[in-house]
Amino acid sequence: MNSQRKKDLVEYPIQDNVRLEVYWRDDAGGRGPASSLYVFDDEVFRFDCFGSDQGHCHINLQQTKGLRWYYAEGTCQEHIERSAFELQKNLPFCLGTNQDKNIQEVRIDWEKLEWAMRQMRKKMLEFSDQLEIDVVRQR
Repeated sequence: MNSQRKKDLVEYPIQDNVRLEVYWRDDAGGRGPASSLYVFDDEVFRFDCFGSDQGHCHINLQQTKGLRWYYAEGTCQEHIERSAFELQKNLPFCLGTNQDKNIQEVRIDWEKLEWAMRQMRKKMLEFSDQLEIDVVRQR
């Protein structure tokens, strides 16, 4: 994803070659909090928490060509919680199904991932507050 589309980017290193980014998106793809997990600079998970019926995630973006897995209709905050769940429960599947053997072999430091997920959730909830403020202003 183009770095110009990532506003207020915060990076959380997890271990060598693994990082979690949290940022604000406001582009043709949607508007709201987003997060990406990179392994060897390959975006293996992306969470777009746009609220309503627009929240979704992507796995192994390069090989799936950006196909989306939509969340149930809900609030931005509910989509953030769903994203944390997906990251925690489905990361082994995501890594194991990646076409890159180096990514398949990565062993995640779960303690550091848990820390990064807490930071992700906190920052994304801060962003979601901004989304709600903007909605109120538009009324």
